[in-house]
Amino acid sequence: MKSDKQIISERQKKTSIKGTVGEYQTIADYTRQGYWVAKSVDPSCPFDLVIVDKNGKMQLVDVKCATFRKNKKGKSLKDKPKGTYRISRSPTKLQKKLKVKLKMFHYD
Repeated sequence: MKSDKQIISERQKKTSIKGTVGEYQTIADYTRQGYWVAKSVDPSCPFDLVIVDKNGKMQLVDVKCATFRKNKKGKSLKDKPKGTYRISRSPTKLQKKLKVKLKMFHYD
């Protein structure tokens, strides 16, 4: 019999924490810049935030953590400075249709 509890790995926990920190850092940044910010509560929503400027112009934003490769084609990148091989992110078809802006942040 399967349990109703979902087992979450340590990697998933770290990823989730990074995502939460990034969203709230981004909310703080946009708020400091004078935007009104609303956060999506639906985990399957194609965007994380709705930002609105003082003129009423709205923008949908999906917050992503910048990630970097640990190796490239079997070669270790330990001797390379962090950020040498950043993994690029691109919007989904639905995000393109909705004109969602991808906002990258760096988690230290």
